[in-house]
Amino acid sequence: MDDPVSDDEFAARLDRLGPFDRPLRLAVAVSGGPDSMALSLLAARWVRQRGGQILALTVDHRLRPESTAEAAAVGASLARHDIPQRILTWADAPARASQDQARRARYDLLGRACREAGIRDLAVAHHREDQAETVLLRLAKGSGIDGLAGMAAWRPAPWGRLLRPLLDLPKARLAATCAGFGVVPVDDPSNRRSRYARPRLRAAREVLAAEGLTDDRLFALARRAGQARAALERIAAELGRRAVWLAPAGYAAIDLTALQQAEPEIARRLLDSVTACIGGGVEARFDALERLADAVRNGALLGRTLDRTLGHCRLRAAADRLLVFRERRSLPEIPGPAPGASLLWDGRFRIEAPADVASGDRIAAWGEAAKGAARPADLPFDAAAVLPALWRNGHVLRPPSLAGTAGDGLFLRFEPLRPLLSIGFPVV
Repeated sequence: MDDPVSDDEFAARLDRLGPFDRPLRLAVAVSGGPDSMALSLLAARWVRQRGGQILALTVDHRLRPESTAEAAAVGASLARHDIPQRILTWADAPARASQDQARRARYDLLGRACREAGIRDLAVAHHREDQAETVLLRLAKGSGIDGLAGMAAWRPAPWGRLLRPLLDLPKARLAATCAGFGVVPVDDPSNRRSRYARPRLRAAREVLAAEGLTDDRLFALARRAGQARAALERIAAELGRRAVWLAPAGYAAIDLTALQQAEPEIARRLLDSVTACIGGGVEARFDALERLADAVRNGALLGRTLDRTLGHCRLRAAADRLLVFRERRSLPEIPGPAPGASLLWDGRFRIEAPADVASGDRIAAWGEAAKGAARPADLPFDAAAVLPALWRNGHVLRPPSLAGTAGDGLFLRFEPLRPLLSIGFPVV
């Protein structure tokens, strides 16, 4: 019989993922299976020992007739351990949805619930076998180093962070943890449907293990690839410190000569990092990044003019620099927050809501209104147009006011969801 996960083991894993907000508030995605139930039970004890609060989030996809009753049963089980639950319903679910559609819907619902609750940290129950399956799937698709590194122990998300504290623990120990708490988990039959890739891999696990592709070896491969990925990201970050200037107004300038002299893989990684930072966390297409890195290496941009988009960014090359701005499409328009509230807009700017925000006010891009407005001489229109402003009845009530500048505008600070200089891939 496998041993349950102890409180000390679990605490060590979560402590490695800190620091956490104070007061401590943690959301946990709970489907009712042994993995997520074990996570919720361990996390509840960990949070309470630190004077914090926990919220269990259960997604009802409504893809099976019994899913609603199952979600309620999960809530009843959690309630016996004083864990509050919120059920999130996929209201517009199609009659038949792929696992990928369901996954995207699930994370959209979870992210929205975290934003509404003001919770920055969401824990999910991916474990050792999940990591092995992820590596195997990516190996089958011909992934490179980044793909073979598997899932990260944590990653940034629009609401804050997605945490995977169980990633190095086997599923059997999580089932034992549930048994130790006297909890009977839910079984989801979709996990056995052969038309899905992961269940097919699970069914073939014995055959693969006989050929040497055991979970332990796949997990070790993920660790090694993760270490290689982390090393490459550190080299790219060092190049970024020398070659990239980042403006407080949320745009960047890259030294094309320094980029041209870098190894192609490092140049691509830096371009990926810059565009994700300026674009609000949106990942650019790998092949598009490769083409741009090739153009830089071949000298096609030096001394030339360029105007193209990549990810959610607009790129302009002039002389020896590549300017990167957030492009103007897909910019959010949201209701004005409560006076004094703080929120992250477009994955880029932290907004401090002024005291005079009223019902019906909106926060949206400054846009064309920036052309006729007084703004700092060193603030290009391309950067100004994509800054947030406070609008009332179709007019700008408060223009953007960047941190460190005087004025009575909407106070902003550039806090990109994806930092320009990566801290390195977190390896389990």
